[in-house]
Amino acid sequence: MEKRACAKLVRYTHSELSRVTERARASGRPVARYIREMSLGVAPRAHRTPANDGMIRQLALVGNQLRCLAQAAAANQLPDAAAFSAGLDELLAAIRLIE
Repeated sequence: MEKRACAKLVRYTHSELSRVTERARASGRPVARYIREMSLGVAPRAHRTPANDGMIRQLALVGNQLRCLAQAAAANQLPDAAAFSAGLDELLAAIRLIE
């Protein structure tokens, strides 16, 4: 791995630096790493918060119930059994957006 030996001065206003620092903190990265990754096109994602973790757990419970319903509907050959599977797929896609 190549060592980082080149430095470049970047000037910010106080409000700009506050925003950058806040965003770096939200992504769980030091400010320098956050600036480097952003300037190279890597968009750091914010870490999940405890509120998000709770929401994901609740949605996972709903997902498990939908999976059970989808399996029972398919086993009993109900006419709209595919709708449960489609709903489960949509729920999983929404959960992935939260993470």
